Amino acid sequence: MIMAEACAVIGLASALLQLLDFGGKVIKRLRVLEDQTTGGAACFRGVRTRFPLMLDLVKKIMLQMEAGLVSEKSKAVMYPVVQNCLSQAQELDNLINKTLPQRSDNTWVRGKKAVYSVLSEPEIERVDAELKSSFELLIQAGTFQRLDPAEGFKSMTFAPPFTLSQVPLPQKQSQSTQSPWEELEKQTSTQSAILMIPFPRDANFLGRQDVLELISEKFEKTHAVTLFGLGGIGKSQIAIEYCYVFRDEHPSAQIFWLYGADPLHFEQGYQDIARRARIPGWDDQKTDKLKLVQKWLQEENTTGWLMVVDNADDATMYFGTRQRDLSTNYNESKTFAQFLPLCSHGRILITTRDRRVGERLSQRLGNIEIARLSAGHSKDLLRSKISEEYWSEDDALKLVEYLSSLPLAIAQAAAFISENSVTISEYLETLVNDERDLKELLSEHLEDSRRDWSSENSVIRTWKLSFEQISKENPRAAEMLSLLSTLDYHKASRSLLRKDDETETGFRTALGVLQAFSLITASRGPNPVVKAHRLVAISIHKWLELRGTLDYWQSQALSILEERFPGPGQQHFREITNMLALKPHADTVLGYQFNTTDDMLKCARLLISTALFDLSSAKYQRSFESCERSLTIRESLLASDHAEVLESVQTLGEALLHRGTFTEAKTLLQRAIVGREKSLGPLHVDTLESLSDLTITLLELNELSAAESTGRKAMEGRQQVLGYDHPDYLVSLNIMAILSQMKGDYHDALEMTEKVLEERERLLGLECPDTLMTLNNLARLKFQMGDLDFALQMIDRVLVGEQQSLAGNGYDIQVSLSNKAAILIAQGRFLDAESVLRDVLMMRESALGPSHPSTLFTMEALANVNEMRGETDGATDLRQNVAKLSNGRQWLPEVGALLKAGLLFD
Repeated sequence: MIMAEACAVIGLASALLQLLDFGGKVIKRLRVLEDQTTGGAACFRGVRTRFPLMLDLVKKIMLQMEAGLVSEKSKAVMYPVVQNCLSQAQELDNLINKTLPQRSDNTWVRGKKAVYSVLSEPEIERVDAELKSSFELLIQAGTFQRLDPAEGFKSMTFAPPFTLSQVPLPQKQSQSTQSPWEELEKQTSTQSAILMIPFPRDANFLGRQDVLELISEKFEKTHAVTLFGLGGIGKSQIAIEYCYVFRDEHPSAQIFWLYGADPLHFEQGYQDIARRARIPGWDDQKTDKLKLVQKWLQEENTTGWLMVVDNADDATMYFGTRQRDLSTNYNESKTFAQFLPLCSHGRILITTRDRRVGERLSQRLGNIEIARLSAGHSKDLLRSKISEEYWSEDDALKLVEYLSSLPLAIAQAAAFISENSVTISEYLETLVNDERDLKELLSEHLEDSRRDWSSENSVIRTWKLSFEQISKENPRAAEMLSLLSTLDYHKASRSLLRKDDETETGFRTALGVLQAFSLITASRGPNPVVKAHRLVAISIHKWLELRGTLDYWQSQALSILEERFPGPGQQHFREITNMLALKPHADTVLGYQFNTTDDMLKCARLLISTALFDLSSAKYQRSFESCERSLTIRESLLASDHAEVLESVQTLGEALLHRGTFTEAKTLLQRAIVGREKSLGPLHVDTLESLSDLTITLLELNELSAAESTGRKAMEGRQQVLGYDHPDYLVSLNIMAILSQMKGDYHDALEMTEKVLEERERLLGLECPDTLMTLNNLARLKFQMGDLDFALQMIDRVLVGEQQSLAGNGYDIQVSLSNKAAILIAQGRFLDAESVLRDVLMMRESALGPSHPSTLFTMEALANVNEMRGETDGATDLRQNVAKLSNGRQWLPEVGALLKAGLLFD
């Protein structure tokens, strides 16, 4: 018998090491399984929760053995239990192998594994039951004996994952026939205060002093205080620190810690309290430990205590649902909030991601929101976790700012930097440059001895729990979050997230869920917007990838933007605010890769809509690139004479016209006219649009005769189809006025321009850019007719209106300023003219590029002014620059005449 016990003792240490090493690998595989599957991971949920607790217990057993605190008899009793645990762990690993999808698996193999995971549920439940039984036996065997020659036997209760501070009175070994488990359990007493604090005090705990003081203040008014905030913000670390603060202030008080994320952990925590305190009935399997502990804590003779309920995120678990409340089954109707003790001599500190749970548990009196660390404390936290050789003050500040001062993200970064011997600068560069690297780094599991085995130790995995909780509680909120992540998450209007048939109550409730979990912020006022931090959005992307739904939500975002962004013929002045709000979202969505025909065609349509908006904003290169991409998509999917292909041809021609490449524009616009006349007819509005744009191009090429033919044809067609007061007819009339102006027929030009101005002011209003540009054209015409004072007065009026109604230094303002400079030159005010032209040149170089015809025209005009002022060297330098930038093309100042007149706005 003695020999058998000795062998068992030797084998126990080896078995514990094997279980700890192999079990750690199993836990990692369970995490991968949970990431890559949905239904398959559900059947492993129980063992996924229990197994980390068991390994935590194993670690503490090994520490106690090294300290000589475990009796030989206890070792002999534990050995077969640990062997059984190792056997079950190996069986669990085999089950994971059969259900975990591999990258190389085809659809059939993945489906087969999914079916197997369902069929193997009974086997998984059996393994879970075996582990549960072994776990309980090891906990009971946790009364370790140590023989001290001076003091005799002492016993020490070990209750994972908590530290111990009670030292019971000496006990004699029982000579009864009870089992070793029962005999060992009887040797424990509870005469000292129980301290169930999961981790030692953090010597590097930084900041948060104001929060610790606020907790104490709140406890003066209420028995329950809640810390709520984003996952990874540091709530649990604050709770740990407060436990030690409380112990320092109340040495005789008892401290209990519960992991409140799920019923299993909560009930296990109460069982630990009952056993540690030796509450009568603690060892009776029929006794309800929840009621037992609650009653004991509420008794007056129970000394002062603090209970921490960590990660109380599940509202359904604590408060139930209507269906559960009506259930006659006790286990189904059980809600855990009812078992939290309520008394004057105890305090409860709760941590949660869900503000609403915290408000209800603290009766709305003790809620404390945990904000992100300050920049200084964030930097100090990072510095405390990495060596000096990797440190850089400036890079550290940039990194913590990029990580939004989130403690868990900072700890992850520090671990990666230290483990991989990279500098902060190198790590930051990896984060910023590639979103895929960012997702991978934020998913990296952080081995942290100060976090529970069963909790997630990476930013994405931590927030994944929040996402899954939201999906279960309010699927509409999860949908809203998914959609937001695929848009420009910095600023999305509520209307963009709301469904057409959604009730106000349903929408606000879903939005409230996301706010309660601190995943978004929502503004108030006439134009409310919703915002999410980049790390949150990236994490949601990763979550959607793991669920296999990222493509779906990107497609949904595309459909919404394609439908809501005004397209050809819809981009009126009154839509500018709407388009400005939608443009960042459209740019984000257009950055995704779409594969289905339907999505690709929607993408092509959205590209055309944004291209037209960019044209009106003088972003000609971006517009050109969007048009080219749209045409490429449509030509790959549709016939060459399809209406949508011709639309892309037409819009690309417009973009080339605005870029100043007139010959290429002419070719494309002629192709659009031929195709549209054939498929749509000569009087279709799209055909007439192509004719109108071709007329502008011919004017730019100084082909006045051809321009008059196409221009008159477009104007007469629009008059016939649309009528005299239609905006498109006024566009044609304005073009014909410019043509008369170029031919020197100023009186006809004046008559037509005044007619256009009158109708646009009536139909669109004086503040509309179309109206202002017509007024600008009239001023230019008056200038050419010699009425300088009147022309200058009108130009100043135009500039005031444009500065009020248009953002930035757009094309319209450039044209008006250019015309103002021409008037000033005619008045002999060369210095004022030079100042204005330099402003215009700066705008055009920035917006259009140095070689655009408008930019070159401005350089030429500035050279002329310098020459008039006698600054011949400056004039020579400018003309040499014009010659260089024009790449040898023949340059005629007359080419810029129509640009000055603002015709491209039409």
